[in-house]
Amino acid sequence: MGQACLGIIPPFIEEFNYPIPTNCAAGNTGVYVNGRELHPRDLDLLARRGLPTTREKFYIVEMSGRVVDEDSGEDLKSLGKLAPTIEKAKLGFGMKVPRMAV
Repeated sequence: MGQACLGIIPPFIEEFNYPIPTNCAAGNTGVYVNGRELHPRDLDLLARRGLPTTREKFYIVEMSGRVVDEDSGEDLKSLGKLAPTIEKAKLGFGMKVPRMAV
């Protein structure tokens, strides 16, 4: 909350099935992804991968990198896999059990 993205949470986790405020990332870019206005640092990162930077646009971005324009429903250029380490970890969605301090 209140800063750029720190990681990716896989979809469909029941404990996280709550509305997230549009401004949760302290974004001011006018570009919205999955209902949230992007922080400038996140927009820069996604723009380098091909996300359009037109203000007041809304997109759906899947973990696969697929991008859909929310208004038109049009598929746009894929951003490529957004979480390749999830596949490398070979642990389901990449979630790891935290190490316990002993």
